[in-house]
Amino acid sequence: MTLLALWIIPFVLSLRSQYWRFIFFWLIFSCITALVMRKALRKPLAGTTPRLVYKWFYFIYKLSYGLGIIGYIIMMFTFFGLNFVFNQPPNVWMDVGLLFVFYGLYYGVLGRDVSEICTDKMAAHVGEMGS
Repeated sequence: MTLLALWIIPFVLSLRSQYWRFIFFWLIFSCITALVMRKALRKPLAGTTPRLVYKWFYFIYKLSYGLGIIGYIIMMFTFFGLNFVFNQPPNVWMDVGLLFVFYGLYYGVLGRDVSEICTDKMAAHVGEMGS
């Protein structure tokens, strides 16, 4: 239930506020994750599915971690005044930094929750692997 709320509520709020960037990335993430989940939940489990699931969610983990670090660095540079070297107001750099941190946290948590569901289902069906 909470995963569904975490998945749907930000999308609906973004539609109402017309945040097209978030909607675009959300649709890409959701489509690819849905395909991976479909393969992970299929019976019998194909032999290549665990590797696919692992690669996708490991990629999501690395990407979200990187986005969070980049956002944190941008915010720290803003706190130290590096934005004035580039003649930019601090609110622009803070907005970009917070955006990176938000995307990193959101997709990281969502990817973690979905990967847990996929691995639990695959572990339950591992004895039924087909060719």
